[in-house]
Amino acid sequence: MRKLILSLVLLAGAESAAAETLAEAMSTAAETNPSLGAQRQRLRAAREALPQAWSEALPQINVAGLAARADRDGDGPGTDTPPEEAWTATATGSQLIFGSGRVLASTRAARAQIRGAVADYDLVLQTLLLDVTRAYADVRQAQAVVSARETTVANLTRLYEFARAQFDAGVVTRTDVAQSQARLAQARTQLVQAQGAMAAAVQAYQRLVGCAPSALDAPPAAQGLPADLQSALDAAGRDSPVLRGAIADAQFADANVDVAAAQGRLRVTFEASAGEGADFNNDLTEATTDTVGLRVSVPLLQGGLIRSRTRAQRALRAASNLDLAAAQRSVQESVTNAWTGLASARAAVESAAEQVQAAELAYEGVRLEQEVGLRSTVEVLDQEQDLLTARLALAQAERDLVVAERQMLAATGALAAPAAEEKR
Repeated sequence: MRKLILSLVLLAGAESAAAETLAEAMSTAAETNPSLGAQRQRLRAAREALPQAWSEALPQINVAGLAARADRDGDGPGTDTPPEEAWTATATGSQLIFGSGRVLASTRAARAQIRGAVADYDLVLQTLLLDVTRAYADVRQAQAVVSARETTVANLTRLYEFARAQFDAGVVTRTDVAQSQARLAQARTQLVQAQGAMAAAVQAYQRLVGCAPSALDAPPAAQGLPADLQSALDAAGRDSPVLRGAIADAQFADANVDVAAAQGRLRVTFEASAGEGADFNNDLTEATTDTVGLRVSVPLLQGGLIRSRTRAQRALRAASNLDLAAAQRSVQESVTNAWTGLASARAAVESAAEQVQAAELAYEGVRLEQEVGLRSTVEVLDQEQDLLTARLALAQAERDLVVAERQMLAATGALAAPAAEEKR
């Protein structure tokens, strides 16, 4: 089982050249991740809403042609006539002159829709970058855990051999040897489990980034973090994609109210057409027709359809405003929790580093005291366990700090792929 897990980890690391820094991993994911690529295409589709809204205010020209053959057959005298073969060609054009604000409302709705799509794209991008950060930190933590457990196995192996040598010399009892052997077997089992967790972390990283990790550098401290909680809240109010999306949705719903109401108002259109037709067998029948005029239309009775649509859009506008209020509360909560989590993560790293330093000194001291007979085997084993616990706590704290810093940036809308050209 151990060999299988090690082979999986080595195979994943040898598949392709991987990004070795967090910035490179973020940039690679932003360029190659298929989920983000799909969201980018949705953004491009949403941008087409604006020219579609403009099109109603631009000239409309249509050209049509018809060639037909007509046969008339009958039973009475004179009903049989030769077939008639004729053609017609028509060109029509129209230009909206007055639409009671419908085009302006449609344009406002399109712009709000685009802003919402941009906010959705930014949210997906930041979610991806935060997931990449977690995957990157998880791989580094898994590597640190495997290294710590390998060190523990090596230390316990040395203690077990020392205990056997002392037993052969008649210094300790068989119980001391059994205790050392049991701790060593447990450590080996936990090492295999840690290697399995590392293989899973590697696969999660590869799923997000597109390539397997190799030697991952320690991420530097995040840049652009807010100085205090109020600064973080102010930045989130400006840049949070969640809040920008909610604002865009409210503006979109407000514009749709005007679009629905404009459908029941006056509409003036300038129209012109030119047509020509003739019989295929008689050029003398050729004739042209030109028309120019203004079309004025006002819906008088639609069975309550327009008013119903307007009421529905007003209800949706009210719902969007409530969603905006909920989004503001949610963003405030996220920023506050991220700020608290960042402060806790910083304190945890400092405490864990001190714990490791003290545990290392204590372990070396207890081991030396055991060699001169001042400490029992079980005391050394317990101190080794304390040292392992401290190292695992430091690995967890360092991982949490890396994630907490980027979580703070994501909560304020400032998390971005370093040196990545976003193709929107």
